Amino acid sequence: MKRSSIIEAHRAKVLPDARRRVDLSFLIVDRIHSILEERGLKQKDLANMLGKKESEISKWMRGTHNFTIETISSIENVLGIPILQIAGIYQ
Repeated sequence: MKRSSIIEAHRAKVLPDARRRVDLSFLIVDRIHSILEERGLKQKDLANMLGKKESEISKWMRGTHNFTIETISSIENVLGIPILQIAGIYQ
């Protein structure tokens, strides 16, 4: 994902705990995006698979959504592939 210099400047001012949460959220979004791209799927396809509105998936994919374990598990189930690898996520 291409990062904006303006966003990066603001990001540098964020407290470390909040920055880590945002970073993790972006990692999750990047992983979901990669899986969708590999499979030739769009956000709309994921929305249909999850029984959600495309607008909700769009909000998730902006990187600011607070993903719950339930949401991640649902996404993993419909895509048939892990989103997170617990041992490797906190490097």
